[in-house]
Amino acid sequence: MKICFLGAGNIAQAIISGLLKVNVSPRDIVCIERNLEKIALLESQQLSVQPLASVSDNMFDLIVLAVKPKDAIAAAQDITRIAPHTPILTLVAGIEIAQYPNPQLVIRAMPNTASTYNKGITALYSDNQMLHAFQQSVELLEKVGHVMVMKKEDDLHVFTSIIGSGQAFLFRILNIYLNELKILNKGNDEESIAMFKDFVGSLGDLFNQDRDFETLINKIKSPGGTTQAGLESLEKNNIESVFKEAFKAAEHRSIEINNEN
Repeated sequence: MKICFLGAGNIAQAIISGLLKVNVSPRDIVCIERNLEKIALLESQQLSVQPLASVSDNMFDLIVLAVKPKDAIAAAQDITRIAPHTPILTLVAGIEIAQYPNPQLVIRAMPNTASTYNKGITALYSDNQMLHAFQQSVELLEKVGHVMVMKKEDDLHVFTSIIGSGQAFLFRILNIYLNELKILNKGNDEESIAMFKDFVGSLGDLFNQDRDFETLINKIKSPGGTTQAGLESLEKNNIESVFKEAFKAAEHRSIEINNEN
């Protein structure tokens, strides 16, 4: 499969990195990018970086649109002008398929940066899911993790808030843990980071053993103990509501971005 990435921001780089890890040949990936630092990074991975003008119809199985939302429609128009029959796999948040030229050839994907480690979760939607390019997109993105096929395009807004933005919400919480550990460890930051990596890794190990969070919590807490006191404080401050409000805010912003374009 020949793929062209138009834009090489964080998400595009995550997918490219994940593909290279599963032995997708750099010869099968072409990138279009103007940022000199990003160009240097791409070329260090033996990837070809070309101008958009070098693209012509049927050169690629997919053109992956990975630009900022404000630039997406203009970029898609350029693609349609020079490669009118080539399917577009857009990674752009918030812009509905109907807004693109040739919407019958547009597939929307919402991946996350865990694709770098082949542990990504990507939501995928097309108005025509029988399109050959849609199945190609599923197979491509399964190389870098899991794929969820959405039945409705509106579900992408919710997915973006929970999975796309959700990593950042968890990172914010984990950063609090790391800072507290550094304070406790009296400035030995490297040792604290090593401890923290094992602490975070153990969460996944524990979840693999028992996939019920209440059971895992009950193995740690004891009646009247320190964990119980902390959990009661979280419940008093309505931690569940705080997270759900964050999801809802991200979802509303995704909808706003769509309406702005």
